[in-house]
This record gives sequence, C-alpha cells and structure tokens, in this order.
Amino acid sequence: MAKQKSYTERVADLMRRPTVYVFNFKDVPIEKYDQALRVLFNDPDFSEAVEKRNRLVKSSDRLRRGSSEIANMVRTIQQHDRRLADTLYAAFVQANLHSDEELQFMSFSTLLKYYVDYSRPNIKQTVARLVANLDKLTFLSDMLESLVTDIKADMREVFDGKQEFSQFDAVSQVLTQLRGFFSNVRSKEANSPDADLYMEYADSINDYLCKRLKTYSEKYHKLHPAPKGYTAQELIDGLYQFFGKSPTFDESCLKRTDMGGWYINILSVLPHLDKDMVVKIDKQVKRDKRNDTTDALMKYCFDATDVIMAQYVPQK
Repeated sequence: MAKQKSYTERVADLMRRPTVYVFNFKDVPIEKYDQALRVLFNDPDFSEAVEKRNRLVKSSDRLRRGSSEIANMVRTIQQHDRRLADTLYAAFVQANLHSDEELQFMSFSTLLKYYVDYSRPNIKQTVARLVANLDKLTFLSDMLESLVTDIKADMREVFDGKQEFSQFDAVSQVLTQLRGFFSNVRSKEANSPDADLYMEYADSINDYLCKRLKTYSEKYHKLHPAPKGYTAQELIDGLYQFFGKSPTFDESCLKRTDMGGWYINILSVLPHLDKDMVVKIDKQVKRDKRNDTTDALMKYCFDATDVIMAQYVPQK
C-alpha cells in the first residue's frame, strides 16, 4: 500500500509546480480564486497548520519579553507564516492554471474605436468629454497620491508615530487601482513623448492648483478657524486673562495627555477660585457630576480649556 504523502511533502509539491508555469492572475475571473480558497480552507491539513501556528502565538504570551526564548518563538511563527503564505500562493496559481474560463482584455482605445455606436446623437462630444476628463483625472490622481503620502508622513511626525490612522487606506487602494487603469491608457516608457509632455505640464498644473487651494484653505479657515494647541506658558497666561491676577496659576494647574499635549486641569483650579469665579466657569462649561469616569473628567477639562482660551490674546 502506497504511503500517503505528508503535509510537508504536499506543500513542497505545490510549491514546485507553480515554478515552471507562466501565468497572469488577471486572466481568470475572481470567482475562480474564491472557489480555490473555499477548498483550501476546508482542507484539514491546512486547518491544522493554521491552528498549530495560532497555538504558538498563544503560548508566546507566557514567555518573558526580550528573552532569547521569545526571539526563537517569533522566528518559528514566521516560518509557519511563510509556509502558509506559500500554500495560499500555490492554490491561487493552481486555480489560474486549471480554470476553464479566461477573461479577454482590450485596450481602452480599442473599446472607444470599435465598441461605441457613433451613429447616436452627440456621442462624439460625449466621448471627447470622457477622454478629457480622464486626462484631468490622471493629473489629479497623481497630485492626490502625493498629498496622501505627505499627509501620512506629517501625521507620523506630529504624533510621533504613536497614533495609527487608517482613514486614508481606502483612498490609497483606489489610487492604486487608478494607476493600473492609467498604465493601460498612457505610455509606460519614461522617455516617450507622452512622458515628456506629462512632465512638461505636471509641475505647472500642480503649482497652479496648489496656489488656488492655498487661497481656498486660508479663506475657509477664516470661516472655520483651525484648532489651536497651546504651550504650558500660554495656558497659564490664559488663566490669568480669564480669572484675573488672583489667585496664582502655575504648571500645577495643568496636565499633559499621554502624547505630551498640555491642557488646563480645571479640577485642580476650582479649589483656588472664589465663588464668583466658579460661577463664571460653571455658566460656560457644563459638567455631569454623576459621571466620574476618566473620559468624562478629561472632556470636562478639555471643554474648560476651550472656554478659557477662547478669550486668550497672545502676549506681544
């Protein structure tokens, strides 16, 4: 009786087979890959490999951080991850090679030339508008991609890499898809006349848009002022301007967030205020005294800081 192949041998066999083939994942409908994943995820050997990898991750919680044992465990988990990734890749390749369906791709220019009924009224004007808008989108997408990159870099610097922002991930994915479309519409060669023309106009168009958008941003923030942050000294000056020269205010009246930003700890300020001063702040800042959670108290301090600093005039 023939000995059944082990899981490791089967994985190695799968890994060998894709090596000798030329394939294009886009040639096959996405649904075919979905079927391959369903088969793989129901494979008991693959499921066992995933469970084994997960058991290793859970057991690593019992190891001492920074020890050689945890370093060895991480390397072992990474090896399992690579084997699982290789298996997934092989499954995609096999689905591609054995699919009985193939997608036909045509260039966009071919579609415009031969798949449009130009006998329809005003269709030529519509096609011309479509092409012109695609040209505009090419420039704007390049500019937007550059802006997203700059924004993410500035966010990392401003927040010292301690805050994660995923709001722009979807934008980046759309831009990646657009880049794939544009690569089929325009020349890919760096030294082509198309590329030269693009470079000739890209900088001037971007410069013009930047100037107009800068003017728009300035006017917008006159209507909706941008949020301001303050130094410790500015907050102390703000307390004096709001309450007067008595009592004495110093950094003991302030607190910092875990990111280092300063705010007025109004809870430490209130005991030093007279009755009229307390009434003044209570009229403008509402506090739910039944809610003493950390978040509620911090919001109360933030709201009080906003009210106090709204009247702040910077010292010359």
